Amino acid sequence: MSDVIVQIYGIRTVEDARMVVGHGAKHIGVSYGHINHTPGQLTCEQAKEIFEGVQPEAVRIGLTCSTDIDEISEDLHAAMPDVLHLSGDIDGISPEQVAELKRRFPGLEIMQAIPVLAGVPLDEQPVMDYVRAYEPVSDFFLIDTKAPTAGDIGATGLTHDRAIDAAIVAATDVRCIIAGGLDEHNVTEAIHETKPYGVDSYTHTNYDDERANTLHCKDEAKVIAFCEAARNA
Repeated sequence: MSDVIVQIYGIRTVEDARMVVGHGAKHIGVSYGHINHTPGQLTCEQAKEIFEGVQPEAVRIGLTCSTDIDEISEDLHAAMPDVLHLSGDIDGISPEQVAELKRRFPGLEIMQAIPVLAGVPLDEQPVMDYVRAYEPVSDFFLIDTKAPTAGDIGATGLTHDRAIDAAIVAATDVRCIIAGGLDEHNVTEAIHETKPYGVDSYTHTNYDDERANTLHCKDEAKVIAFCEAARNA
């Protein structure tokens, strides 16, 4: 049995939040903000309803793609997650600005997304530079696949070289959650290869049809299968 935690992203309703936690997810992720930056993003009011309605043992994570710390602060005041997930352009918000957010919100934990390009060797991308720069201000790293032309990090459904994840996990004391195309079929191997703190799913626990674009987007059967595969790794 694995003690790796499961993080499920793309939560848009209290019902889906309670469902994924009921099946074993420890972290629930909500994309939110008063300025729309990404598809499926909720308002601050919707996010607050989910954060207040989920089981008390859940870790409530708010994802932002903004790089404006005043905008981010306004959203935090409105919804106040346990963890702020910074998933916008990593070059758009400096470690010093992240430290300022932590100063403004004592007790807030930071999950910094670390972008990994698929098909590019570790020594040809700045992954470890980002790890070293953001270590002092991060409580978690979310290691995710970045599309080459995208500014934001993640939500691609694409995998990347898990040896890069393993290298990051070995190099830092920051809790690392791996992401990028994980599903019930590959998550066990990914856990064995990388030994992370946690595993994350967004795309592959959504429905495969038009329901993926609705508020109730999470496929319960896929959530169960993913959580069981991670737990049994």
